[in-house]
Amino acid sequence: MERFLRLLRCECGATALEFAFLAPVFFAMIFGVIDLGRVAWTLGSLHYAAETAARYARLNFDSSGNPPAASVVQNYAQNTYYGESLGSNPFTYTYTATGCGNIVTAAYNYSLSIPFVGTWTIPLGATACFP
Repeated sequence: MERFLRLLRCECGATALEFAFLAPVFFAMIFGVIDLGRVAWTLGSLHYAAETAARYARLNFDSSGNPPAASVVQNYAQNTYYGESLGSNPFTYTYTATGCGNIVTAAYNYSLSIPFVGTWTIPLGATACFP
């Protein structure tokens, strides 16, 4: 019985046990912050590509005043996007003679995955117009 009581009072390995309890929480927070930074980077890239594509569309009307083809503007937006790979082209282009004029929109579902916590889908979107 005395050996058992001595074992209960022993503090050897307490640090390792505390680390084992707190390490998953710490690493989940670190990787969560990193992944949220990637979400912000992707959203910023979408906004930049939409804005530059809307400006590109306005500056590249043909000589008779017709807007460029939607596929040309969408490809330009995809090429100016500098974030992580999106897979298919998320950009759309519309032109209206009244109002804003050249409108480029982007919609992308970002898969946020934080270790030990879970996975979520975050819808990201960007809209830009250039008169």
